[in-house]
Amino acid sequence: MSSDRRISPVCLTAVDAPNAVSRELLRACAHFCVIPSHRHGHEPIAPNIDPTILDRVRAPGIVQIVGPSGAGKSTLIRALIRALPKQRLRIVHESLSERQRHTASFDLLSGDAAERAAILTHAGLGEPRLWALPAGWLSVGEQARLRLAMAMQDTRAGDVVIADEFASHVDRACAYALCRTTTRWAKRLGVTLIAASAHEDLESMLAPDTVIDAGTARVRPPRAPMPQTITIEAGTIDDYQQLAHLHYRSGKPAAVVRILRAMRKVPANIDPSNRLLAGVLLVSMPTLNGVWRQRAWPGHFGTRDKSINAHRLNAQVRTISRVIVEPRSRGLGIATRLVHAYLDAPLTPGTEALAAMGSVCPFLERAGMTPYEMVPDRPDTRLLDALIYLSIAPETLMHARVEPGSMLMRELVTWGKARKLLRAGQPSLEEIQRLTPIAACRLCTRPRAYAFTKGDWGDEPQNT
Repeated sequence: MSSDRRISPVCLTAVDAPNAVSRELLRACAHFCVIPSHRHGHEPIAPNIDPTILDRVRAPGIVQIVGPSGAGKSTLIRALIRALPKQRLRIVHESLSERQRHTASFDLLSGDAAERAAILTHAGLGEPRLWALPAGWLSVGEQARLRLAMAMQDTRAGDVVIADEFASHVDRACAYALCRTTTRWAKRLGVTLIAASAHEDLESMLAPDTVIDAGTARVRPPRAPMPQTITIEAGTIDDYQQLAHLHYRSGKPAAVVRILRAMRKVPANIDPSNRLLAGVLLVSMPTLNGVWRQRAWPGHFGTRDKSINAHRLNAQVRTISRVIVEPRSRGLGIATRLVHAYLDAPLTPGTEALAAMGSVCPFLERAGMTPYEMVPDRPDTRLLDALIYLSIAPETLMHARVEPGSMLMRELVTWGKARKLLRAGQPSLEEIQRLTPIAACRLCTRPRAYAFTKGDWGDEPQNT
């Protein structure tokens, strides 16, 4: 027999590796016919892209890259980044820089307050309590959504936004809301969103226009979406108490006369009952004070007889006093749907509401209510004039130091007593200092009143 050893043909796999690798790595790779090579620095080799795929991703819409972990989704994304025009690309970065980690989340975006709040809401970060936190303090999932918002803010029509591991770091109830808000944003703006994820349920949530299988690098038809339907129904005080801690007002609402709740149909892995409490709306009796009502309903509640005004108000007006949406369901239009459901069958001809953040979250207006800008009252106007004289911006009052005997101290005392936040007599410096953040929030807020009329004022009111 010949002493020559026959060598079976093998398939060698070249892998782009760093310039310097250990002998141990070479030895380990040799067992599996993997050849580490250095050809393009530290960037892995990206395959060529099928022209059909390029045509799909160049058109505005939602593109999803699917496949299990290790199937090549990130490799395909690198190839797309190489093939697409750089000036059109908006890439969601994988991490925050050290400077960004120490910056408030809200301040990592540009634009005015309403623009920043809108982008954060589209990216699933519509919770104001998170905006002031350093970005590095956010959870892994919250940081992922913040990085998405940072990519979204500079996006223009015709751009391509690429998000690897899209919605991978959030729970599945939140993932659905994130898919809905991001899809709505992309289609409204006319951009291409390329989202990659190993989660098999994401396709039914995202409802993409195009699906690319990373394993075969081919386009396949998308699967049918599975919408999570929202049902508006009568609620209870227990429903409100479950969500009450999420509202920015800590006090109790006026006497509650009706409660509506929004129930969201979800898969069993989110809630065994397949139903999730997504939001709640409270309707209360109106307060007597409300100068703005003269603009909404001229002369109706402005007679010289206060008892007649009070009787009419209690008989013909109800107030939407609370609208709260569970955080994982924000961005699904639930607040608007709750208000719209009540306005379809109101208890009285007149419905009103007050919103401190009406300009940032205009859901009451979207539901059909008419907004009215509220003019600052006399105590607020006086304090604002004093701050202008002292060259103090209202927002900086939040951390301003009050000096004994200063003009600022005197004006805060006058304001606090007018607001019934201070008792009679001379308050302590500590009590006055505690007023500064309260006054800042009051003066920076531009509250809006909202009104809606349905039916004839002469109709008898329904039972409450």
